[in-house]
Amino acid sequence: MGQDGFFDRILRWGSGDGRSGSAAAGRNVHSTEFELLEALDRPVCAVCDRARRAGDRYISGVVREGVNDPGTRDSWRRRGGLCARHWRAFRSQESSPLPATIVSEDLIASYLETGSPGLDCPACEIEAIAERRYLEALGRLESERVEKALEHGRGFLCLHHLEGLSDGPVHERFRERLRDVLSDLAAFRRKQDYRFAGEPAGPERDAWLRAMRVLGGDV
Repeated sequence: MGQDGFFDRILRWGSGDGRSGSAAAGRNVHSTEFELLEALDRPVCAVCDRARRAGDRYISGVVREGVNDPGTRDSWRRRGGLCARHWRAFRSQESSPLPATIVSEDLIASYLETGSPGLDCPACEIEAIAERRYLEALGRLESERVEKALEHGRGFLCLHHLEGLSDGPVHERFRERLRDVLSDLAAFRRKQDYRFAGEPAGPERDAWLRAMRVLGGDV
């Protein structure tokens, strides 16, 4: 590949499949909306979840083949490598010791030769691009489809991404979901009282965890 070939391909398509042309663009739009609706089935911020998965796919791609791409390695030297969270993601990949050895050797040698370039984590950039794409896709979704997904799922938007969503029926529906979280938090707190501790657990059982995710926690 040429300069930054692998990195640029991931940036263009986000999914890591390297496809090009109008057919791939149309496929990406459709799959982006489907992935959002799928994420709403789980108790997570749908946009955070999909963006982090994009970052994980990028890291996985680097571990599998990016370390053999001169353009990617040069890009990492210029950018100073990964942030702490994405180094943890790199470490969690299978077969990471050899790729980690290769990129670490590059980065440390580059530092000793030229000094620190600062830190501009490429995986964070991938996630930021994905965030914008998923928020735009969410704004295009019909409110009926979002309503159906929320009716059967437990997903939501964190405060940061709710602020980035345009006003309208979809925005208001996600605000209602935050009210649901508040209601579940009150129910959870109530059941900490010994008088109600014997009541069976309901949807409030993980309200504290969802609340941290609403507030932007990576938990």
